[in-house]
Amino acid sequence: MNRYIAFVALLLFAGSLSAQDDACLVCHKPSPAKTKAQQVDTATIVGSVHAKLGCRECHAVDPKVNHKGNRTVFCARCHEAEAAGFNKSPHVEGRQASIEKLPTCITCHGGHDILAIADPASRTNHKNSVRVCIQCHEDQNLTEQVQQLPTATVIKAYENSVHGRALLLDGDMNAPACVDCHGSHSTLASDNPESPIYKTHISATCGRCHNDIEAKYDGSVHGAALVNGVMESPTCTSCHGEHNIRHPEDPDSRVFSTNISKTCSDCHAAEKVVAKFGLKADRIQTFKESFHGVATEFGDTRVANCASCHGVHDIYPQTDSRSMINAANIESTCGQCHIDLPASFASAQVHESASEKESGGEWYVRQFYVWFISLLILGFIIYRVLEYKRRVKRVE
Repeated sequence: MNRYIAFVALLLFAGSLSAQDDACLVCHKPSPAKTKAQQVDTATIVGSVHAKLGCRECHAVDPKVNHKGNRTVFCARCHEAEAAGFNKSPHVEGRQASIEKLPTCITCHGGHDILAIADPASRTNHKNSVRVCIQCHEDQNLTEQVQQLPTATVIKAYENSVHGRALLLDGDMNAPACVDCHGSHSTLASDNPESPIYKTHISATCGRCHNDIEAKYDGSVHGAALVNGVMESPTCTSCHGEHNIRHPEDPDSRVFSTNISKTCSDCHAAEKVVAKFGLKADRIQTFKESFHGVATEFGDTRVANCASCHGVHDIYPQTDSRSMINAANIESTCGQCHIDLPASFASAQVHESASEKESGGEWYVRQFYVWFISLLILGFIIYRVLEYKRRVKRVE
């Protein structure tokens, strides 16, 4: 039955061919004597989205003139906006630099077999498009010619990310593919201010799916700083990663409870950042010295981390009444874990180092143990020396 339908469709297609198309098929009809490039499978065209187009609507060639090697296809005749975007992309720039393996329309969409994006068999179907991108970006010969390309390992990390697994394994067609973040035809580099992955645009790009989180982030101390031109301020990818984003409950995630202090330290323990913006450089170190920090180092996921006290996407300055560490909110913030807190609890100092005298009792306890342990070790050394001398005399 299927063969019959295909045969009828082929007859209808052949009957619709113009005289010009008939002339094309004189040379380009399938034949064992011809190379693949010389053959045109009319049945394939019948099943494509271009079934109603004639050959010369895409190929500006004269059938009467030898046009061997002419591979020019004029997609822009119909797809003007897409062509305009593609012409600004790094893909075109690379081809202009004679890197022939960089993609064209045909590389991604196919040739005579182009199918609608909604068709599950289409090369540019949402799920299939990932493979189209990866097949170039994992090509070592190509990546060696284009130095600014990320490594194949970085690109392929997407496949095992929370997004990649949702799309490729679970079949969730709402999960983002490459084109959702990078764009489809323009795919501008991340340092291009017009790119959807330029730092100031990332929250909006992620917000297409996570719009509630985007709103919280944009109003936060980090989001507001970035809007005001502070490019050192973190955005979504700074904390979650890029192609390798993992679920927050995945132990390998940058925002897993025991990894958060390390992620925050990328900025809050960076000398250039804390010096430039007058931040307190000891925040991460004092956290590590605290009970919470020590427990975190031992892998305890129940204790508080940076996000537990400061917030996640909605972090505000301490002076802001919305801040979780504002004086009026500290009791309720700590009360998430600790019940029946004393009234004086909110006035206690946080992020204090036992190595600083201002920490009060912590400093004195630390000093006691430093001296006590030091004297203990010294006493042990003296004892061993005296014991050694006694044994030497006994031998004599």
